[in-house]
Amino acid sequence: MKRYIEFSFYLPFFDLIDDPDEGSHLEQLMGQLHISFDIDALYHRYLSYGAGKGDIFVFFKEDDRDSFLFIDLFNGFTDQHNMVKLGVRCDSKLDEKIRNLLYDIYSHAELTSKFIESYDDLLKLEISSGYPKEIRYGDYTYIKNVHYNAI
Repeated sequence: MKRYIEFSFYLPFFDLIDDPDEGSHLEQLMGQLHISFDIDALYHRYLSYGAGKGDIFVFFKEDDRDSFLFIDLFNGFTDQHNMVKLGVRCDSKLDEKIRNLLYDIYSHAELTSKFIESYDDLLKLEISSGYPKEIRYGDYTYIKNVHYNAI
C-alpha cells in the first residue's frame, strides 16, 4: 500500500470558506493536517483576482513536505459559480479522518465536481509541473502561479 493518498474536488469558493458552524470544516481540516493560514486573507486574495485570474496556494504540513493542502483559486473566464479546486495529500494513516472532513465540506457545498481519491500523486505532479503557466482565453492572457505556504 502506498504511503500517501490524495483527495480533490471542485466547489464554490464561498462554500469552502463560509461555514455557519462553530469551527469551520476548513479550520478542522487545517487542524488535522497541522497547517495554518489566514482564511480571511485567502478570501481577500480570491476577491482581488476577478474573472480569468487566480493562482494555486499550497500549504505544507510542517513536519512532512509530502503532505499538503491545495487550493486552486483560478476563476475561469466563463465560471458563474466561483468554483475552486480543493485538494489534500496526506499520509494514508490519516485517510479516514481527512476523508470524513472532506466529505463534510463536499456534502455541504451547493455544487461540486466528482470527488477524486487517488494514490497516483496527481496533486503532487500538478504543483511541480511548469509554473508559472500562461492561461489564454481569446485575446486575454493570465500568468498562473503557485504560492507555497503564503497568501
